[in-house]
Amino acid sequence: MTSTDLLIIGSGPVGSAFARLIGEQRPGTSITMIELGPQVSTPAGTNVRNLPPEERDAAREASQGPSGGVRGDSARSLQVEGTVISPGGTYIASPGHQAGMPAAALSACVGGMGVHWTCATPRPNDDERIDVIPSGELDAALEEAERLMHVTTLPENPYGSAIKSLLREHFSGVLPEDRMPDGLPMSAIPQPDGSIRWGGADTILGDTPVTLRAETIARRLILDGARVVGAEVEHIPTGEREVVEAKAVVVAANALQTPQLLWASGIRPDPLGRYFTEHVLVYSVVALSDEVVQRAGIDTPVKELVKDPTASTFGIPYTAGVHPYRTQVMHMADAPFPVDESAVGVGAARYVAMGNGVRKFPRVEDRVVFSDAETDRWGMPQLSIEYEVTDRELAEVDAAMADLRAVAQSIGSFVPGGEPRLMPAGTSLHYKGTVRMGDDGGAASVVDTRSRVWGFENLFLGGNGLIPTATVTNPTLTSVALAVRAVPALREQLDG
Repeated sequence: MTSTDLLIIGSGPVGSAFARLIGEQRPGTSITMIELGPQVSTPAGTNVRNLPPEERDAAREASQGPSGGVRGDSARSLQVEGTVISPGGTYIASPGHQAGMPAAALSACVGGMGVHWTCATPRPNDDERIDVIPSGELDAALEEAERLMHVTTLPENPYGSAIKSLLREHFSGVLPEDRMPDGLPMSAIPQPDGSIRWGGADTILGDTPVTLRAETIARRLILDGARVVGAEVEHIPTGEREVVEAKAVVVAANALQTPQLLWASGIRPDPLGRYFTEHVLVYSVVALSDEVVQRAGIDTPVKELVKDPTASTFGIPYTAGVHPYRTQVMHMADAPFPVDESAVGVGAARYVAMGNGVRKFPRVEDRVVFSDAETDRWGMPQLSIEYEVTDRELAEVDAAMADLRAVAQSIGSFVPGGEPRLMPAGTSLHYKGTVRMGDDGGAASVVDTRSRVWGFENLFLGGNGLIPTATVTNPTLTSVALAVRAVPALREQLDG
């Protein structure tokens, strides 16, 4: 048996944010972080985009779950994170138990999806925002999350400036000025040599002292009335089990494994696992027109202009009633799949990958169900996904496809095979709602507005699963902001 002040289960961006904030605000707190997967990058939790190609590939493979499990690359013909082809690093969440969401996938590694994500960190707009949090308080939390995540808008190259000007002309008179196409906020640290250090769990955690225990699974939380006194954990390579005692516990695994651990621990409120949602994704690839080159005033190959495969990233924000999707436009030197360039006359400006996130409205019927009879590959209660994209979402998908076609005409033309298409459910990797936040005492929510599980004093949750609204905006910034709001209540428990 060991003891710690704060036990954090999950080492991704949100778990790291909890650790960072407690480390800053309560120096001397002992923090133990449990992570299911192995450390795959150095420093621990760094984004694989910062690694040399051979290390990057090895890190992705090592993040794809137990040996022999179904790997993301072999199970999906095309994987997308936000609007970028996923480079791997995921495994199919629950093979044979996710018919309604065939592309649902997870990652198992120190740093979680913060090792593999695209670093997009825009703020939510309008009815995407969580209305049970006062607006000013949410904005303050988002601002603090931006500090933790090193959010910035990267400098534009000449092609990027040309793409943005054409996009702005297309939406002139349609979108308000503060919602016009612009550089997408990113978790990124520009370097003096022109390269980018992409944000990950490591850039959030900083030099916060934590005891990191990789390849260690939390089997169950140990309860004592309204308190959690610790967790039973197992070191996976050796099978050794022990109890870690703690003054307070944060579970920040992901939207599937966080409710799974609660279920395994006997914490089973009716809303647990329900209201499961993501954002539906419509995806396309465009060959940029000669007009982009002319506006840029150069014809230098993109690869000579920038040191990263993604040359520029633009966002067209969600605007309720006007543009009910979030468009991301990612300029790149190479298409995400082989293209017959002679068929589309690809010029010096090259390509953009462009997608629309479409709302998936939360329904109680969409849920993750856990079994008491079967176990999964980790030896935890088998999870099954019950999920349906309804006519309500499909109507918005049709409009989102038309929107992409119109936008594409303003900057180029679709490559063969790159015409807008609806991606399989789960492709976004942005899963929400399964441990949703609310102010209703637990009638339709799992946590209160400070991320504390209803009925418990010292058990807090983190991650995208808390988000209760229909959203199309990348959720990580919001999830870190919810951790920011939770920390004062967490500190009270540690002080007590």
